[in-house]
Amino acid sequence: MGEFFRAIPEVFAALWRFMDTWRGLGVTVGSLVLIVVFTGGAVRLRTSYGWVSAILGAMAATLVAWWVFGIIPSAWIYFADAERDLLGGRVIPNALDPVAANFYQVFRDSVAMAEITVAMGASIVAALWIQKRYSRSLADGEEKGPATGGYK
Repeated sequence: MGEFFRAIPEVFAALWRFMDTWRGLGVTVGSLVLIVVFTGGAVRLRTSYGWVSAILGAMAATLVAWWVFGIIPSAWIYFADAERDLLGGRVIPNALDPVAANFYQVFRDSVAMAEITVAMGASIVAALWIQKRYSRSLADGEEKGPATGGYK
């Protein structure tokens, strides 16, 4: 257990190097800023410019999806593979005999799968919440237009 805690500073140093230091941090912070700006614009422009609001919301959702379904799981797998000497046996067991001789790979892939599963669930919950919170209805006194009835 002591080896685990002694390895934590080394793991964070390796993660910093993996992120490509300031450039990686800049990309991450820049993406977060764009997500906040797009989301804020979507909320602010919703009542007056519906289509612009929808486009800004879709742009924010696309950035979030790229990060949670692509960048983060992929980066985790690359990081876990590149730092196997550091992580293996100290932070993540290499094997659990006799059950799993390849436990390191199983754990690496399970973390990516769990992150994607949580992100998928959060996306569904967020979509349902947004649909309920910002439902489109007719304005007060406005009547529904005539229905065409389809092809005749």
